[in-house]
Amino acid sequence: MPEGHGQKSVCGMLLGRATFARVMERTRPRIGLGRDFDRLWLGESVSAVGTQLTALAIPTLAIFQLHARRSMLLAMNILRAAALATVPLAGAFGLVSLVQLALVALIVSGATALFDTAYQSTVPQLVREEELLGANARLETSQSAANFAGPALAGWLISLIGALTTIVGDALSYLWSALMVSLISIADDPPRVARPNPIRDIGSSFVLWRRYSTLVALAVCVVISNVGNMAVRTALLLVAYRVFALGPDGAGWILAVGGLASVLGATLAGRVSARLGVGPSLVLATTVEGLAWAIAPLGFLLTPLVVLGVASIVSGLMTPVWNVNVVTLRQRIVARDEQGRVVAVSRAFATAGVALGALAGGVAATVLEASLGERVGLVTAMTAGAIVAGLSAIPLLTGGILRLTALPRQAHAS
Repeated sequence: MPEGHGQKSVCGMLLGRATFARVMERTRPRIGLGRDFDRLWLGESVSAVGTQLTALAIPTLAIFQLHARRSMLLAMNILRAAALATVPLAGAFGLVSLVQLALVALIVSGATALFDTAYQSTVPQLVREEELLGANARLETSQSAANFAGPALAGWLISLIGALTTIVGDALSYLWSALMVSLISIADDPPRVARPNPIRDIGSSFVLWRRYSTLVALAVCVVISNVGNMAVRTALLLVAYRVFALGPDGAGWILAVGGLASVLGATLAGRVSARLGVGPSLVLATTVEGLAWAIAPLGFLLTPLVVLGVASIVSGLMTPVWNVNVVTLRQRIVARDEQGRVVAVSRAFATAGVALGALAGGVAATVLEASLGERVGLVTAMTAGAIVAGLSAIPLLTGGILRLTALPRQAHAS
């Protein structure tokens, strides 16, 4: 699901196509982007798999972290490890409760939101600007691989050593990430001034974000895409189970092939943007990611498992193409000292789109099922969500992002 930003006067700073192609060749994901980045990557790769082991299925908290650097990365990893460690500890005394599990899930989810904000704003300090695309591609590959392999690994570990011990593995993965982050030689957090009015502070962050005009088009795109894609996700299992009678095995296969496709998409993200240009790549990715699910009605005519599997593969390929390019674009056009605040604002838009989409998907499925019947109504709700997601490219077209053929040069502090 899309999430991203951009800046006001970037036209004069664009690299030419030929130069960009050469940069892409040099920055293709590989070992050797620098010792500090390698440490961040190794830590995040392991913790990404660890996150999947507990499958925390609650929405990410919309938390504003305005000054994120290494201390925040360390704090959030330790907080997540400590929260998860309370579960096996309580289990050893037979005291695990649903209230505790819900609280742990809330803490880990919120800490993850803060960690993501921090590490996205830290990457530009660890690698050269021409290596940002390759660095983000490597991080996205790790996350996609974890999303694909994590659930299966979790199931195997739970059956082998039990759920409580598996959670210990997740906690240890966060401690591993904290160790890697602690070895990064990055400047400490800047001195913080007193902030007596947090509302005003958030407002100033929004004003700062608004100064980068490209961010507005990207934010509108993110909201529309997340609304449509979450509506699809809300209806997907209902369609698989109740319309096409696929069962858990079929639904699991559909999700698994999409996860595998996302791993491939992450490795190809840089090549796609080098070939098409950054703007066209973003337009292509957000359009196809959503519209791929609009083929769901073909399940009435063809084999449903194949139809939904194809949609999952096509959509999965496009998601990392968007993620890698939009994060890199933001990192290149936003000044380094403003990264944390800008990321926080954009994540708020993304989270709002997810919440609206889940609500809209549930309402649409209920209303259309009542008026058109279960089979037609649920498939129609899913198709409508896909069409909405496909329309998310419109703000990119009207906002001139399609004309961005290459990444701008790194912005400096204003």
